[in-house]
Amino acid sequence: MSESLEEIALEEADFLTHITKPLRPFHLIDTQDGLESICKELNNSEQPYAIDAERASGFKYSQRAYLLQISTAKSDIYLIDPISLTDLTPLQDLLNNKSWILHAATQDLPCLYELGLKPGEIFDTELAARLLSLPHVGLGGLLEDELQITLDKEHSAVDWSKRPFPNDWLIYAALDVEFLHQLRKIILEKLEISSKSDIAHQEFKALCSWQVAASRNDPWRRTSGMHEVRGGVEAAIVRQIWFKRDEIAKDRDIAPGRILNDAGIVEIAAKKPKTEQELKELSAIKHRPAKNDSSIWFEQLQIALSLKSEEWPVKQKGMETYPATKSWLEKRPPAYNRLQFVKTGLQKMSEELLIPIEHLCSPDLVKRWCWDAPSKDLSTTGEWLLSNGARPWQAQKVSPLLVQSLDNPKVD
Repeated sequence: MSESLEEIALEEADFLTHITKPLRPFHLIDTQDGLESICKELNNSEQPYAIDAERASGFKYSQRAYLLQISTAKSDIYLIDPISLTDLTPLQDLLNNKSWILHAATQDLPCLYELGLKPGEIFDTELAARLLSLPHVGLGGLLEDELQITLDKEHSAVDWSKRPFPNDWLIYAALDVEFLHQLRKIILEKLEISSKSDIAHQEFKALCSWQVAASRNDPWRRTSGMHEVRGGVEAAIVRQIWFKRDEIAKDRDIAPGRILNDAGIVEIAAKKPKTEQELKELSAIKHRPAKNDSSIWFEQLQIALSLKSEEWPVKQKGMETYPATKSWLEKRPPAYNRLQFVKTGLQKMSEELLIPIEHLCSPDLVKRWCWDAPSKDLSTTGEWLLSNGARPWQAQKVSPLLVQSLDNPKVD
């Protein structure tokens, strides 16, 4: 290390040290020769690779990685610009099927997959913190609690698609992997002390085969402000404009909200302007970039208004197979009683094991079992859970509770 912690840190109150730049040298890699060189240098490491990725969420349509941060426990930090590189094969050869340290892995795995990168093992510091029921699970909170340091987060929402990178952005990016190895070591010890190492191992193993959830059939229903849409033709307007906006956003590679925000879609649906000029004057549009595409939004409005009532979206029901739980008592009382019994038992188990209740078993899986009661004994219940994505430790912990709910359906 070229500088000590004290030389590059600013002391704060409460015995926290504010880190202003990485302790180790960091390097921007934006040439093919540079990539091949650092991949050869890192290839002999037996330590896991700390990895992070920066996207341009909120600015771009795609969730691609615009910067990758990589380090081993003892190496310099390398900031790799995948946009400037023509061949990522050296990086794939270095990282694929190797051990990675990530924080909040499911946020970065999609963009890493897109680059052809696949882990062999994962240690997720955020997930491990959740399994330990630590008071803070975000990277900043963990570093404060476990290493007594704080980092600047002022560049967390910048547009990483811009080039060249300002130096303070690169400092911020390098700090994201500077302390992951130290954090992993501390959390590993806590997992061992709390007898949760095997649980964490199973969860990390599942992450290695994790896939992005399939897109919903009606993504437009997630438009912010949909609770103000009365359905019928208004829902048809929201749907029509939402899909057109998504098409334009994808074509331009711009975040949809920067083309037309959700408030604009809902206001068009509610007020149904009679002319394009009226549309331009809507409060959610008149001072925003959406005004430049007013003819497009007005055209989509006319298309939606011309639809027959049978072409309007139907009101969305609850789960595709299972009704909303608030209706269970009326529709299937035994299932309702089972669910109440299991929820009470899971809460008690969560408190005893010091594991958040949502990590004991998927809430959707619990609802499916309570509604259908597909198994009647420990063996078949465990098999059913495993076949539907539960980890072995979850099946072992939860199966007895599910079976008990068959004999004890009432809850005080």
